[in-house]
Amino acid sequence: MKRTLILISLFLISLNLSYGQTPNLCDAVDPFIGTEGGGNTFPGATLPFGMVKLGPDCGDKRSNSGYVPGAAAHGFSHTHVSGTGGGAKYGNILVMPFTGRIEPGKMASAMDNERASPGYFSVGLKAYQIKAELTVSHSVGFHQYTYRGNEEQGILIDAGSFLGEGHCCGEAQELIGSEIRIISDTHIEGYSRVRGGWNKGGAYTVYFAALFDTPAGHYGTWKGDAIEPGTAAAFDSGEKTGAYFRFAGQSGKTVKVKVGISYISTGKALANIQREIPHWDFEKVQEAAVRQWNEALSAIRIEGASEDRRKVFYSALYHTMLMPTDRTGENPYWKSSEPYYDDYYAIWDTYRATNPLLTLIHPEREAAIVRSLVDIYQHEGYMPDSRSGNHTGRTQGGSNCDMVIADAFLKGLPGIDYEKAYDAMVTNAEIPPGGDQQMEGRGGANAYIELGYVPAEYEPADEGPTLHTPKLYDRAGTRTVEYAANDWAIALVAKGLGKEADYEKYRQRASNWANLWRRVESEGATGFIWPRRKDGSWVEDFHVKKGGSWGNFFYEADSWEYSFNVPQDVNALIDSCGGRDAFLARLDVFFRNGHYQVSNEPSFFTPCLYTYAGRPDKTNATVRDIIRKHYTVERDGIPGNDDAGSMSAWAVFNLMGFYPNAGQDVYLITAPHFEKLVIDRGKGRVVEVVAHGLSDKNIYIKSARLNGAPLERAWFRHNEIAEGGKLEFFMDDEPGGFGKEIRPPSLSGG
Repeated sequence: MKRTLILISLFLISLNLSYGQTPNLCDAVDPFIGTEGGGNTFPGATLPFGMVKLGPDCGDKRSNSGYVPGAAAHGFSHTHVSGTGGGAKYGNILVMPFTGRIEPGKMASAMDNERASPGYFSVGLKAYQIKAELTVSHSVGFHQYTYRGNEEQGILIDAGSFLGEGHCCGEAQELIGSEIRIISDTHIEGYSRVRGGWNKGGAYTVYFAALFDTPAGHYGTWKGDAIEPGTAAAFDSGEKTGAYFRFAGQSGKTVKVKVGISYISTGKALANIQREIPHWDFEKVQEAAVRQWNEALSAIRIEGASEDRRKVFYSALYHTMLMPTDRTGENPYWKSSEPYYDDYYAIWDTYRATNPLLTLIHPEREAAIVRSLVDIYQHEGYMPDSRSGNHTGRTQGGSNCDMVIADAFLKGLPGIDYEKAYDAMVTNAEIPPGGDQQMEGRGGANAYIELGYVPAEYEPADEGPTLHTPKLYDRAGTRTVEYAANDWAIALVAKGLGKEADYEKYRQRASNWANLWRRVESEGATGFIWPRRKDGSWVEDFHVKKGGSWGNFFYEADSWEYSFNVPQDVNALIDSCGGRDAFLARLDVFFRNGHYQVSNEPSFFTPCLYTYAGRPDKTNATVRDIIRKHYTVERDGIPGNDDAGSMSAWAVFNLMGFYPNAGQDVYLITAPHFEKLVIDRGKGRVVEVVAHGLSDKNIYIKSARLNGAPLERAWFRHNEIAEGGKLEFFMDDEPGGFGKEIRPPSLSGG
């Protein structure tokens, strides 16, 4: 009988797989990966691209994600970001259960028994003997608190709490005002208005409505430090406000709270609750969250992976779908029929891997994101490089929305007004932003157009009021190199739209990186990106390891890194470095001598450069070594800031075995890590990737087939898999000749 049941179970499992039913991939996700070691990932409850990100705010409340391992929790707020650096943002509308005395702003508890999975977070609050459980819909946080003791119980809602108060470097958030009203013994509403933070942004307002399943025995509000028992409102006078409900003490009692948020009004926040969670069934909401995450994660299904590698992969895939935030219908500044997304944090990070990944696995989602960028251009004059709290922030390097548009156009994403998108790209390239040129478009565009590079001299009047002393032109090296790559993206879209004159114009500009190429030597390598003055002379007080950030020649990298950053024309770069052998030797030095930074986006594409020089086997080996050393199932298992899923997207692509050249339609074959994977692009478009004979020993690709035909090149185009297909690798234990002869496309030489 037992054997019969086992056979029946196996048969049912095979039926599920055959008919494409979704497995529970949430079991393979650990939201705590990346919460330590500088990854700054958000471990709380949310949905794919969800507006509510419900989780704890801990310690000094300066963590970007709110969460600090081992620190006391002040409560659970509804707005967060994930994997970001710089000044903190959000942390609005904080809810805290408690027992005993109420002390607004001073109540915190150590946490224990932490649990997290997609759409769910729970923790014990030791100081109050309370179990806190959290789940979400898109716009609503659902709280469930179970009290263990008999002491008088309560829940407070702090409308004045936020993250990043007192942060340095001009990126502190500041409270403008808050207001709270007790509507009934089961209903509280209000808002929090904050400005500043990571993007030095203008004011944003988070409105909320909170419904309780248990009527309050008594209640009160506070403003500043003054508690007012029995009062039903605290009006906005620029101070922190909040409210609390008290309940009779009863061991084992559970109180549930639904908190809807909106960027429009308290009425809209209440309507979000009524539309998304009209009931009080916590488990039902959690199950719905699991279903949504399973659907999103099942875009890629893998076979032949160890449990740890499976967890690394799906946790990384999960992290790529936390940002940007889908706020369609919640834009307080203009009405539009287009989607609206916020928290591009920042496209300088995400264009390289995250956006191309969404283009591949969730094309409808990426199309909506692109439409949102174009709609922002339509209403504000520029697409953002970074944006949060409904305000555009600083542009870190180039106008890299151009790369996102080109990626979408060349890969055929539907429903996008590409003529309008092209206008936005040309605006970036031709019209310098007024005032603070860090904030949008291309700072220094006039000089770049005139000279073919952004010069080293800096005149304060050229750049606006944020930088005050003459210095190396703010990020002139980064800007020149990235503007040139952006120009190639514009050229490709121009060609596709039949704009031949524009194509030729921007194709020529795409070689402008070479205007900063100086034949200096370092560690046996010759030629580096170098600061140059307006008169054409070189700056002498500089060296190849001089990095920096705002106000420096390079942004978050040095010349060793940025001198490889010519993805549009690697053939010309190889020639500039002295030819193929010199280029390969230079790459070896780069990785051997510690110049490569896995945690830094400018280095993302560099392992693929071996393939352009005819050594895809070295791309393979290098990528494998990076993953082995830096991506694990531990809480510090992401190498540095996840940057809105960017580090994770790099891992997802390379674990699958290929990586995009962003802003183009080309994928470089890298290092397959799974015996088989299936990518479901929707609408019946399925891509199967098989690595025959893959093992710990057989890590090299001996040969490959694409859609049944021999593939002699270590790269392929998106249109070869866009409607589905099959990519097969035949693995061996030694490097062979695969991919050495037919090089990837490059601006120079085809």
